[in-house]
Amino acid sequence: MGNKTPYAFSIVLAVWFAILGLCCTVIGLSGALADDEMENWIRGVLWVLAISGGLMIYGGITMYFATKKKMSDIDKDEIELAQAVKNPATIEDAVKTIREEAAKPFPEKNTLLAHWNYTSEEWKEFTKKELSFRIREALIVWLLITGLGTWLIAGYRDMGHLAAFITSLSVGGLFTLIRLIIAYNARKANLSKPGDVIISAKSILINGKYHILNDENKTLYELELLKDQTPQILEFSVQWNTRSGMTNEQIRIPIPADKSTEAAQLVGVFYNEVIGKY
Repeated sequence: MGNKTPYAFSIVLAVWFAILGLCCTVIGLSGALADDEMENWIRGVLWVLAISGGLMIYGGITMYFATKKKMSDIDKDEIELAQAVKNPATIEDAVKTIREEAAKPFPEKNTLLAHWNYTSEEWKEFTKKELSFRIREALIVWLLITGLGTWLIAGYRDMGHLAAFITSLSVGGLFTLIRLIIAYNARKANLSKPGDVIISAKSILINGKYHILNDENKTLYELELLKDQTPQILEFSVQWNTRSGMTNEQIRIPIPADKSTEAAQLVGVFYNEVIGKY
């Protein structure tokens, strides 16, 4: 099964949030309903604390069940992909199934479009270059956060340039560290297996690690065939909305030496039948 670490973290966060909310509610209610004489503003603060606690409990419970449902959906998707590999359909039948789902908000079926295996040499070469790519990407993000952050903080927060630079450098460094940890963990996980990729219009399994392309939150908006790299790369760009605006990620897959024609056909299928349809 795929990597459930982010979802496990969400469950822990949801439980912690609900427990914290319960504590706030108990403290707020016990204080607000007490018979002791207290100033009205203090009693008002306690009522606010109690109500806030209730909202935190509701948010934690909602997050918990939403995350559990997402984990269940992922398990279902992975089973579907595994079954599809055992009983592969022709690309024509796969396209027909995808067209039948085009009127839906996102693909509900994991229709197999490609299943690629790699030699140990191909996979080691890819994981080595992918780590270098992710390191460069993280460092570029660090530089951008430091530069833009310094300019914005110094300009709009009335802070000195040195303090703004140190703040931006620290925040960028934290993001970079997280991205580097993810990159190193991904390489370690990838090297533990010989290399296996399953692709559908809805999701991708890379060595058993689940990646979403299209669902109720995420949307695949671009697919590039990078022919100037060795091995050649399929780069899936997925975007989704957050509180601070749209964000995106790139899912990169190496193309086996004998699958270049199939990869080109796959790009055509995605642009004709998937991208822009959901």
